[in-house]
Amino acid sequence: MADLLLSSQQETALPQGVAWDYYFPWNAPRVRSEQRDISSFISFLRYSLHRPRDILTILSILKENFIEQNRSPSAVFFEEDFLSPAFTRKYSDYLLGEIKDQIHFYHSAEDYELFLKFFEYLMGHTRFTYEEFLDAYEAYDQFLGRNVTLKPDFCESPDTFLQFLYDLNVVCFVLDTDSEPFYGFCYRQRGPSNIAPKVRTHAQYDIHFGLRKALWLGKHFD
Repeated sequence: MADLLLSSQQETALPQGVAWDYYFPWNAPRVRSEQRDISSFISFLRYSLHRPRDILTILSILKENFIEQNRSPSAVFFEEDFLSPAFTRKYSDYLLGEIKDQIHFYHSAEDYELFLKFFEYLMGHTRFTYEEFLDAYEAYDQFLGRNVTLKPDFCESPDTFLQFLYDLNVVCFVLDTDSEPFYGFCYRQRGPSNIAPKVRTHAQYDIHFGLRKALWLGKHFD
């Protein structure tokens, strides 16, 4: 779809993938994989929830930054553009905005602010174990006890809150395999035969790449 969008703007028909490779002429970094020459499109997928609107939003933000920087019309996009704070912050805010809308559908604005408060207790970690999650939740629960009369139902217990984070695709569980890590995101597990996937407990967890800039994860102290 993304390649078709780019190729449709050209004067002549192009083979599949040519337009994409012209505008994004770099390879995605490997994540513990032996595969070489991975298309830059894989980086787009890593930052998305595999939804067409996510890819279109990425393209829109890159184009917006391109215009703001007064780049030459013949210029192409490089990995530095994709990894720059000018891009990552805008895109992270977009993803968090999507989550905000989901939470507001069932909960109040105050509950959303309480949801965000949890991430301060991760002490700067984007990957953490189940035990580290329990420690963060305990500190978070103590904050709620001091400041909230009635806790939101999504944080009634540690496992309830972990499932809530998983349902929102804020976190995935990570399993080591013989070849490469398996990243168990809810959107990947959900299907007609599994409409409400359950998060694994006693695992490792990663915060979604695309959300890290928008979440205040606290600070890590040695």
